Amino acid sequence: MFTRRIWVVVAVAGLVLVGLTIGCGPKPPCPVAPEVVKQSQAETAKVESDLAEATAERQRLEKELSEKQARLSELRGKPDELKKKLEALKRGSGR
Repeated sequence: MFTRRIWVVVAVAGLVLVGLTIGCGPKPPCPVAPEVVKQSQAETAKVESDLAEATAERQRLEKELSEKQARLSELRGKPDELKKKLEALKRGSGR
């Protein structure tokens, strides 16, 4: 029983060592031409640049939205005051 365990351990260790020494073999050559790789890298750089611009625009718009929402919540509490301002504007425009 004990010798059987030893043989199993030795066999597993041997297979691991053989796998490590042989490895997976050499890498196959890349089927994509270098020009295609360079072109893809250029396109990727353009897309990343567009993404950075879009992210900056989004942040600007989110800031503007939060400012307008704050102004809206401020004005929601003053309907009577706003009606008075509206009436004054209507009188001033000749209506």
